[in-house]
Order: sequence, then structure tokens, then C-alpha cells
Amino acid sequence: MAPRLNPRIARWRNSKTGQEVAVDGSRPVALHEGAPVVVEYDLAALDGRYADPERGGMWRYAPVLPVDGMPERYAGDVGGTPTMPHEPLGTELGVELWIKNEGVNPSGSFKDRGLAMGIALGVALGAKRFCLPTQGNAGVAASMYSARAGLPPALVYMPVAHEGSIYHRSAATYGAEVRFFGPNIAAAGKKMREDLAAELSSGDYVDISTFFEPGRLEGKKTMGYEIADTFAAGTMPDVIVYPTGGGTGLVGIWKAFRELQGLGKLPETGPLPRMVAVQSERCAPVVASFHAGEDAVTPITSEGTVADGLDVPGAIMGHAILSTLRESKGTAVAVSEASIVDDTRALGRAGVSASFEGGATLAALRKLRAEGGVAEGERVLLLVTAGQLVGLSSAGARRLEAGATRMAGGEGGATAPAGRAASRGRSRS
Repeated sequence: MAPRLNPRIARWRNSKTGQEVAVDGSRPVALHEGAPVVVEYDLAALDGRYADPERGGMWRYAPVLPVDGMPERYAGDVGGTPTMPHEPLGTELGVELWIKNEGVNPSGSFKDRGLAMGIALGVALGAKRFCLPTQGNAGVAASMYSARAGLPPALVYMPVAHEGSIYHRSAATYGAEVRFFGPNIAAAGKKMREDLAAELSSGDYVDISTFFEPGRLEGKKTMGYEIADTFAAGTMPDVIVYPTGGGTGLVGIWKAFRELQGLGKLPETGPLPRMVAVQSERCAPVVASFHAGEDAVTPITSEGTVADGLDVPGAIMGHAILSTLRESKGTAVAVSEASIVDDTRALGRAGVSASFEGGATLAALRKLRAEGGVAEGERVLLLVTAGQLVGLSSAGARRLEAGATRMAGGEGGATAPAGRAASRGRSRS
């Protein structure tokens, strides 16, 4: 079965200017005038039917996704992750606590949603192979879904500290070519685009980086549909706490809620969940820009964090992240490295397999409760975006095992160890 575009697509739009973007179906959608492109649907034509009850996982929401028609073996097991109450932790914190566990996705993280959809959309538009920079999990997912689609191996750029990591080994298992450069995803991405303009210019690679094409956002938004379907009308969470790097999931969940309003499934005037973006104090560009009242996220220099997925010093869709927080009457919170480690352990002791990004959400909730940002008895949903087995960097895992609660200078999953500069640009498959 060949992937096909959803006939209910109404338009493709520049996310900053609102300008409609022409898509003729003959080539993949990329940035438009430097800005991400988003897809909009003819919601009225759906007559409220946004889900297919005969299907499972994220493909249940095919009526509001850009592409369909991939074989079941491709991504039939993506999404449909559990959203469960956690009374013991909730009682401790004085809230009604729920946790959505994305670690049960095939590659172990929420990245499966975005990469499965992004690759399917790319294939529908003629893409032959994909490349991307990654802090880890996205590279594993891109490699897996390239293999499942029968495409040439993905080309993945990782920070040098991840050479030999579980991310590297997992991506290579799916056949990916993995190259290493720089201390974080920003440096790896810059190197990748330099290579695309030079040695890789004739390789037919499609850049599937965060927000560089619209499919990843659409895949991630299915978390929002699942959240809405979990809670009965009038019982949606008061607060959703989300670990924020590039911000695709945060923006995607909010996009789903807005679409559900357009479909008549959520009230137009009723309150929606307050969205909370969580970052590490050592890499918090969204937090800084939000509290400074800026309209776009100003890039910073990261100091490195154990939470690899939060080590993103800039955000190409920063304007949408900030508008999501403000429209939802939410906020942005920075938490310490010590609290990230401690609360990852706390989740583990409570029986929840969580990466450091997941630990950051619990740390943020503690901080919000202490500062009055979340009231007693409110319904709070934490997004645990990956499980321990794929979400703990080696340096961070050692700290977790030791029960460390203090960030040592220079330590962190995104910081290259001394003497590794010579490994820049090296490739391993």
C-alpha cells in the first residue's frame, strides 16, 4: 500500500507569516522563507469524525493526519500509550496526578510518533532517504522507520559524547550511518547542513530535523488527541507539564486541542489545560524568553544537562512555543540538575520508568506547588517522554546509580569528555 495525502487537507501555511504555501505533491515540504510549515484541515468536512474506531495507536486519528496508507507493519504499533493516575505521588504533592508514559512506544520514546509520521509524509511526497541531527532518541526513531519503510539507511548526526552510547548502538542496529560532531544538537545540525551543501549535495537526502518539515508536528499532536479521549468532557487536566527541548510535542498537543475545538469536541470558550514547559537551569532558552516577554526564543549557550532531550540551546519554532504557553495561560519553569536526578529516582521508586526528561516534569511540579503555580487538588498530567533504558545518558546514569544530587562542573550527557575533540566529524555505522 502506498502512502497518500489526506484529501481533507485544506492548506499548508507558513507558521510565522500565515502565508499559504503551495504544495503540489511532487516534492517534500521544507521550510518556507526560513519558517516551519504547518498543515491545516477542512474540519467542517469531517463532521466531528476525527477518529477511526477500527484502528489503533496514533493511526486512529488518520482523519486529522496528513498522510495515510502505510502498511500496518510500518507503524501500527505507534502511539496509544497509557495515561494513568498515580495516587501515591499525587497524595504526596497534594494534586490529582496523572502520568502519560511514552516509553512504551516501539523505540522507547515519543519520538516514534513524529518520525513515523514525518517519514510517511516524506515518502508520500517523493522522499527517498532522510537525515537529521539528534540528541539521541530521534535518531533511533528515524533509523527504525527508515528501515521499516524499506528506504536506504538514515544519516544521523549526534554530539560527540554519544559515540558508543545506546543511542549510537540502537541507530546502527537499524542500519543508520552515524556521524559525530560538536557538544550538542545545534552544533551537529550545523555540521550536517554544511555537509548537505557539499559532499552530500547529490545524495537525495531530505532534512527531517525538528520543525524542518510538518510531519513530525502532526505525529506528536496525536498525544493531545489521546489525552482528550482519556478524560471525559469537563475533566481535562488543569495543567500539563511537558519537558521542552525543540518543543514539537508541546506545540503539537496544543494544536490538537485547538483542532478539537474546531471539531466541536472541546468547548470554544471553556478552559483548556495550562501548558507548562520545563527545562534544565543549564539550558533554558524558552524559560528566559518567556519570562522576558519575548515573541521568539533567543538562542543561548548551553552548559550541558543530564537530560539530553533538553539540551537544545535554541528553538526554530520558538514563537509557537511561547504563544502556546501564553494562550493556555501556562508558564515555563527551569529546574536544577540535582532535582532532575532526584525526581527521576523518585519516579523509579514509584514504579515509573522515566528518562531524565520525565524526572524534570516531576521536579517542575514540586517547584510549581511550592511557589503556588499549581493549586492543591488540581488535576496535573506529567508527560514522561521516554523510559529509562533509552533515556538515560551514561554520565547521568552513573549519577543516578550513585544517588548523586549535585551537578559536577562539566558533567552531562551533551558535553564531550576531554580529549575527544579529535573525534569531530567521525562517522560510524
